[in-house]
Amino acid sequence: MDETIIANWNADVKAGDHVWVLGDFAWRNHRHYLHRLNGKKFLIKGSHDKMDGETLRLFAEVHDGMTIRLFDKTPFVLTHCAMKVWERSHYGSINLYGHSHGRLPEYNDKLQMDVGVDVWGFRPVPLGLILIIMATRDYKEENGLTQDELNARVKELTDRNAAIRKHYETPISLTPDEKQQQ
Repeated sequence: MDETIIANWNADVKAGDHVWVLGDFAWRNHRHYLHRLNGKKFLIKGSHDKMDGETLRLFAEVHDGMTIRLFDKTPFVLTHCAMKVWERSHYGSINLYGHSHGRLPEYNDKLQMDVGVDVWGFRPVPLGLILIIMATRDYKEENGLTQDELNARVKELTDRNAAIRKHYETPISLTPDEKQQQ
């Protein structure tokens, strides 16, 4: 698997290309792999990225868990783990993530995608392909809700949460027998 990933990476990535790794770069021997891969590498640290500082300095940038970048004038929220909502998710920003190994469903109305190499034939996913895929999604800004629909949802949740809070904040009354047993 390692040799396949390296060969595919180097076939697709040229010396000046930028590649974002969305966590879990390698189980071990990180430095050995980094030196064998073309391009300028950026890392969103994942749950298995236990590298020393000297190795981390081989990346152009290192971020803990997420970062936001503009690519082709589009905001991208790059994360190790998928997010249910993310910064500007209702206004056209795109969430790319790894970590899940293809185990999460992708939705046609969300601008979100698993770019882990294991779900892409052990290859990096080019930005142009990501933009084509996102353009085919049935996404509507603000999730297609009118302001009145959004206000109604917020009120419904507020009322539900207030009822739950009231239930748990109501003191429990003890019967006379229970009081005597204390």
